[in-house]
Parts: sequence; structure tokens; C-alpha cells
Amino acid sequence: MYVAMTYLRAPFLESLNEQLQQVCTSSKWHTRRVAMKFVQHTIFCNLFNARLYRKQLHELVFKCLFDEQFEVRTVASVTLSGFYQCGYIQVNEEDFVNIQDFIF
Repeated sequence: MYVAMTYLRAPFLESLNEQLQQVCTSSKWHTRRVAMKFVQHTIFCNLFNARLYRKQLHELVFKCLFDEQFEVRTVASVTLSGFYQCGYIQVNEEDFVNIQDFIF
């Protein structure tokens, strides 16, 4: 988590984004859960220079929001909520539709 709380430059964030995409496809749910926590801390500490990766991270968190493992979904929901609250991701109609489809 110390790495997540440091200011990261754009080239490192790009590499980190690629690694997170790979980690979140892991068969181990513990890995996916920790990746979601890491994403949350990284973005909050690098809010302004991570705007370029907003779409990819939104898709990644949303994918984990529908994960088969409850613990991953829980951390992903907290992460997504934090992204909405700090303005990193704007709330949109598509997100509501996807969540409603999942619930019902």
C-alpha cells in the first residue's frame, strides 16, 4: 500500500494499469480483492495525473463489481462509490442499468 500512496508519473501509471488488468483476471479471489483496494488508494493519491486511465479503471472496477466472490464485490463497490464521490468517475445512466440488471 505504500506504493499506492505515492505520487506516480504517467508512464508508471500506464504500466500499473496494464498490470492491474492482468491481476483482476486472476483465478484467486484474494488477488482480485487486494487489487481493488490497491486501485482505490492509488487513484485517491494520484487523482489528477490518473485521469487518462479513467475509462479503463471504471471498466475494471465494474467488472469486479460483478465478480463471483462476495469479498471482491464488496471492495469493488466501495471503490466505485469512492470514485463517484470524489468526482473521478461521473455517475451515468448506463451504470444504473447494469446494476439493476444484475440485481433483478
